[in-house]
Amino acid sequence: MRTDTARMRALAAEYAPLLRAGEGFSHTCALLIYGVPIRAPLAVHVVAPLPYGQVRRPHVFGHRASAPLALHDVKGLRCVSPLTALFQSAALLTFRELVVAIDALLLSRGREGEASAMVSARDLIETLRKRRDRGIVRLRAAAEVAREGAESRYETLVRIELARMGLDDLELQVDVCDHEGYWIGRFDLVDRIRKLIIEYDGEQHRTDRAQYLKDLRRLERAREAGYRILRLHKEDFRPERLDATRRRLCEFLGRAPVPVAPHLARLFAEC
Repeated sequence: MRTDTARMRALAAEYAPLLRAGEGFSHTCALLIYGVPIRAPLAVHVVAPLPYGQVRRPHVFGHRASAPLALHDVKGLRCVSPLTALFQSAALLTFRELVVAIDALLLSRGREGEASAMVSARDLIETLRKRRDRGIVRLRAAAEVAREGAESRYETLVRIELARMGLDDLELQVDVCDHEGYWIGRFDLVDRIRKLIIEYDGEQHRTDRAQYLKDLRRLERAREAGYRILRLHKEDFRPERLDATRRRLCEFLGRAPVPVAPHLARLFAEC
């Protein structure tokens, strides 16, 4: 099955020859082209600078910018910057998807020593302080919940469920060692003091037997080192399963939910 990113890139590539000078893909369209794992309609958004009018074509959402656009080449597709696309999408995405988007944009990618994020935390905070876009209040709240380190959409969804219960204080992407100091592996969410690990099992466990066996051994070694492990799957985040998933998280952590700030509680109610 093609990912939303691949499908969006294919749709944008079909339209790309029609882009005028200075125009580029924007909003959720640009986020998907960048590989941000949001769930959003596969709609082509195009933004045009003055003096152009906004694009008016079937199945294309046209927008107009009051100043020249800084455009980036993403696999041959001209897009606004990731940070600009995020702010443009603030009023189009649910609170959950905004957190997913920010987590993905803050994630450092690349080889060790050369890794960088699509958006730096500093630039995000500074821009949030200055901007007054539509949806900015929800975007600021999503930035409160977002954290650097989540490496997939579903890792972020685990965190969102913890955050809505006031329990999102585990470390992300932690290197765990055994009693003799030998490295076991990296794990999604870890409480080192209480020796608890929460892992999301992705599709690679179903499609790649070698990876499945490797991860199984990694989990066995962590248990031998005294860690308890809770494994979650995609099905645990279906709407009808979320209440049960929240109970499992609380039972595993041995903690009860604690109140969160009222403005966040209202937004978590969307999830």
